[in-house]
Amino acid sequence: MPSSTGAPLALLRLDPGARGEVAGTYDPATGVLSPARTSWRIRPVAAERRAYLMLGSRRDGVDLALERFNGWRRAAVPLLVLTRQHEACQPAPTLRALADDLARRGPRDVEGVVGLLRAQADHLDRGGDLRSSPLSRKIGGGGSLGGLATG
Repeated sequence: MPSSTGAPLALLRLDPGARGEVAGTYDPATGVLSPARTSWRIRPVAAERRAYLMLGSRRDGVDLALERFNGWRRAAVPLLVLTRQHEACQPAPTLRALADDLARRGPRDVEGVVGLLRAQADHLDRGGDLRSSPLSRKIGGGGSLGGLATG
């Protein structure tokens, strides 16, 4: 749950066996998205104006991804997971706080992504079903490029 003090937002793993584990954090004070698991290319990325913000689509979910302007670093966290046996989403207050801070920082392609984050939060606040949610429409896609969406 986000706090008004600017504390980092914990973005939870959404898979069935996660048990509340953190997939990554977003720090509103610095604008850095930090995945819990890192590698040579998967590292914390700052939401600066030259960074690219996108929604990455998978067969069973949607991720928020932030990539450095030169493509050398990428950070991603899950936003929504839908399978036959399991459905989960980041909480509405977390989505809204993330959208507000990303809009303020203005990375590339921010408008469409922020709009979807806010629409998802509103849908959840109204008690909407995850399978009919705004982010659920982004699941699937045609290959690696078909899964990327900015709006």
